[in-house]
Amino acid sequence: MTQVWLWLGCISMTVGSIFFGFGADRAKGKSWQIVYCLNFFICAIAASLYLAMIFKQGFTYIGDRPAYLTRYLTWTFSTPLTLILLSYLGRTSIVIAASMIGADVYMIVTGFVATISSKPISNVWYIVSCGAYAGLVYLLLKYYRQQAEQHYPRSKKTFKRLLTVHIAIWTAYPIVWILASTGFNVIGSVAESACYTILDVAAKVGFGFLALNSLQQLEQAEDVTQYQQERALT
Repeated sequence: MTQVWLWLGCISMTVGSIFFGFGADRAKGKSWQIVYCLNFFICAIAASLYLAMIFKQGFTYIGDRPAYLTRYLTWTFSTPLTLILLSYLGRTSIVIAASMIGADVYMIVTGFVATISSKPISNVWYIVSCGAYAGLVYLLLKYYRQQAEQHYPRSKKTFKRLLTVHIAIWTAYPIVWILASTGFNVIGSVAESACYTILDVAAKVGFGFLALNSLQQLEQAEDVTQYQQERALT
């Protein structure tokens, strides 16, 4: 059953990358092309690495528990692109965008160390990784949202929805980690693969569609603002 979930992940990411790739080619403007391109690479990277997991490349045993180390390679390349996508939509400053990406990469690297470590050392690295994630969430909820709302004062609901969905999905990952064999071993390897696959598809393909919808709402809000400013001048 684990292979079934990996195939579902690979197919979903492939379909998503094809959709976003065609969208980038037919985009109606530069902003749309950028958002489509970022989503394309996010899904294409994930599709390739899911294929690698299907072939058991990056698969190993840590002690007596199975582990797909390829997942961490996927997240190392794809999650910074997701944060770049968010930063582009919110017109985030370079300093905050770089800080978020730095916290993200540090979180993934320490999560990887936690996965390859034996217990109880793995638990220590898990806490360190969660600390990095807490820092990322802080940056998103304070500085990212603050800057986004300054640039788009009429679109607070749009960014609230983006952040709520983004944080909800990403928060589920460490929960799966601690419930799987890497943590308390409450769920089996099949359930672990199912959870990670569902989360990956939601975080990449699903969030990609949400980003496109958000861009549309941002452009509509800007049009309304421009119209009101023009009326005020006449």
